[in-house]
Amino acid sequence: MRVDRFRGSGGWMALFLLLVVLTPVRRTAAAGRGVFAPTEQAPRYASERLYHLQHLRLDLAFDLIQGTVAGTATNVVTPLLPGVDHLLFHAAELDVKRVLLAGRAVPLPFALDPAAQSLTVQLGRAYGPQDRLEVAIDYAAHPRAGLYFTAPDAAYPEMPRALYSQGETAYNRYWFPSWDEPDERATSELLGTVARPFEVIGNGRLVEVLEREDGRRTFHWTMEQPHSTYLVSVAAGEFAHAAGQWRGIPIDSYAPPALASYARRALAPTADMMELFSTLTGRPYPYAKYAQVWVHDFGWDGMENISASTESVRALDRERQEPVAETQALVAHELAHQWFGDLLTCRGWEHAWLNEGMATYFEALYRQHVSGDDDFDWELEGLRRSYFGEDEEHYRRPLVTARYVSPDRMFDAHSYDKGALVVHMLRYLMGEEGWRKGIREYVARHAGGSVTTADLQAAFESASGASLGSLLDQYVYGAGYPELKVRWDYQAGSGGPGMVHLEVRQVQKLDAETGLFSFPVEIALLGESGSEVRRVPVLARAAQELYIPSPTRPRTVIFDPRGVMLKTIDFDKPVAEWVLQLAAAGPLPARIEAARALGKSAAGADPGPASGKAGAGAGAGGADSGEGEGGTGTGEGGARPGAPAATAPPTAPTELDAAAASQALAQVLASQAFYGLREEAATALGENGGAGSLGALRRGLADPEARVRTAVYAALGRFPDHRELVAPLGRALREDAGERARAAAATALGKFQDSRGEVVPLLVRALGQVSYHHWVQRAAIKALARLGARQTYDEARRLARYGSPEECRSDAMLALATYAAHSTESKLKAGVRRILEGYLADPDYAVRRDVPRALAELGDPAAIPALARTARSEIEDAQRQAREDAIHDLEELRRKPRETQGLEERVRQLERANEVLQEQLRELKAPAAPPHP
Repeated sequence: MRVDRFRGSGGWMALFLLLVVLTPVRRTAAAGRGVFAPTEQAPRYASERLYHLQHLRLDLAFDLIQGTVAGTATNVVTPLLPGVDHLLFHAAELDVKRVLLAGRAVPLPFALDPAAQSLTVQLGRAYGPQDRLEVAIDYAAHPRAGLYFTAPDAAYPEMPRALYSQGETAYNRYWFPSWDEPDERATSELLGTVARPFEVIGNGRLVEVLEREDGRRTFHWTMEQPHSTYLVSVAAGEFAHAAGQWRGIPIDSYAPPALASYARRALAPTADMMELFSTLTGRPYPYAKYAQVWVHDFGWDGMENISASTESVRALDRERQEPVAETQALVAHELAHQWFGDLLTCRGWEHAWLNEGMATYFEALYRQHVSGDDDFDWELEGLRRSYFGEDEEHYRRPLVTARYVSPDRMFDAHSYDKGALVVHMLRYLMGEEGWRKGIREYVARHAGGSVTTADLQAAFESASGASLGSLLDQYVYGAGYPELKVRWDYQAGSGGPGMVHLEVRQVQKLDAETGLFSFPVEIALLGESGSEVRRVPVLARAAQELYIPSPTRPRTVIFDPRGVMLKTIDFDKPVAEWVLQLAAAGPLPARIEAARALGKSAAGADPGPASGKAGAGAGAGGADSGEGEGGTGTGEGGARPGAPAATAPPTAPTELDAAAASQALAQVLASQAFYGLREEAATALGENGGAGSLGALRRGLADPEARVRTAVYAALGRFPDHRELVAPLGRALREDAGERARAAAATALGKFQDSRGEVVPLLVRALGQVSYHHWVQRAAIKALARLGARQTYDEARRLARYGSPEECRSDAMLALATYAAHSTESKLKAGVRRILEGYLADPDYAVRRDVPRALAELGDPAAIPALARTARSEIEDAQRQAREDAIHDLEELRRKPRETQGLEERVRQLERANEVLQEQLRELKAPAAPPHP
């Protein structure tokens, strides 16, 4: 599965810059880091399974008008042990009519347990491994999960009538009874009957289409390779069909007719992806066909149903003026799952990273294949930011853990992003050849089976000879990452070579899950004629001294220049050295680290390290030995005996430093070829904040790359005292060819509180713009709310209503909440709360998931009963979790001391009243705005 997040061609940076513009992410459950699972949460393990499921046959009729399914599910099973006299199948909210055993005319007794979501069938006598039982279950259902129906209505008359399934993690049990946990594999077939003109897309090979006398048609699909039942899928509707092939294997695309041209473009690179992934894994694409089925109202980006991925039309790229390649990223991710997730399936959800981390990494590998190493490194940088954000703002957990509230919660930035970065570490630890051999052996050993992390370790170690236990213990079975503070100096030798001396301290908080880390790391010594790279071991110590022989003092030292170790780092270096590092023709991660450090080099900055969190990455190649290359040695606790004392730490950055930093960043923004580094320079210039930085950003307004202009506009939002910026930002909002760039301009304008009289009309007009995913409108309504503009209320209510553009609705609700939360009108907050509570039962899945965040933003604890009530009625964990998080935030607010709460509210009211008075005064003085052309 690919969760609803942005990837692809710079998408992570756009998400970082426009976090308040795009779909809201889950709100943290508490200030600072929360917990992944409560302490009382017991580990979850696979249920006891008394049988082996050999084959699943579904003979079902789907009614796309009534939203129902009815028919027979036949489970062919073999008992695992003698004496089996009953069978348990997973079944949720199914109306079971009868159960028959092949060869017996009398129906079998059965019992449904709604709480356990199970169907228990009594066999009447004991059976054993020598028996093959065909259990036919007749049933009907009106599914509330697992099987989803779309249809036109008065509000959305263009919505196509269709259905699709989504079974991961445990939702297929809502539309057919079977074994619904990932540890079992069976072949399957689907006979799906629908009224004309609909067609049915299933897994595997289309056997035949049967024309029925009543005018309906039955599509018979068969999947001949065993697979987990959560991968069983169905989609039905009227589709435009496009076809391709790879080495004779059909590649099909099915999409709503109105989106046929976009779906055909999505199909185009699929064969190239198949070639790459087949080569890397050593296993050619393993199924009879591959289908991409594009559907509306899909609650996720995509789902890797075996041989037939279901994907959201939201991810289809349209004709626009800026590269996004969201479609390419999604298609690559779901295709990679056909190997990692489908051919090899995690045995239990505690190992979900084996599915998602590997697919995410192969998604990045395809980007490297198409666009080169810089784009690959840029993609990994996005994964690091995403993972660090979840770790810092939400929770920290081991990658492998059986303690989770719901298996759905394992599908997070840990499993996807950290999982991919662990794979990246393995690649560099094992070396390129060893890693490729390891991937191939892992696939060869376990193709068609279920896997655990131990299986991956055994295959990789067997293929490469490397010992991976330390890395996996720390990064997979443990939690967190090393947080490093580093200093260096040069110690001239007396009668021998001099030494580069590094002091490395690990400052992460230690607990039962996060300890001290050991890893090999590359150190680059940057000299006059280039850089020399040495590999040294960092040991699991709180403080360590590293010594690297060097005949001359290097101009600077770079820790982990390729960014291949997952870490954060504060490297205490003077600004001049960061300027050298940025200008050097080194790997992109080293230059990103330098740009960020220079961004923090404003005059008057706090004393201490010049760098913030550097890019992370995966572990450098090499053995975990006590000696590095080139005669490197290590010591601990103090300087090398007889060596000069370490130099004193640099002082706080000066105005001269800030000027040098902004000049270096300006040079990158003006001339660096790779767009990603120009984006990073623009962001750093905004943080640097000096006069030179502002001048460089104004020149960056003319950058030919929309992604870079997006970063420039976002950075200009950090200069709200410069009213002269309103004009160029307003022009960008009207005229920039990039839609994300226009959205960034809107967001930046929302920070110009002192220029509200000029800015508000610009943003109101922007609400009428047409843009992909409604990016501009979504940014504009939230910017208006941030400004406290009185137009926010009516416009946000309009955009939030059912029938408004679907992608706008959640952001409009958030804007409405933000506006009311800071209003001085006493009755407004209660009125907005009632409006938002009305959306808790909205037909739109995304709206129901996002409105709790708006209620938490509103800050009215009176919403808790409605949130609790709807949490109990929701089936899917994503909906329950959103409500639980909002309730937690509101309860924290209610528990605050009344005196503090009242004082804060009074201060907000006074500030808001002052803003309103200033706006009214400006409006009286300002000439009437000319009509918008």
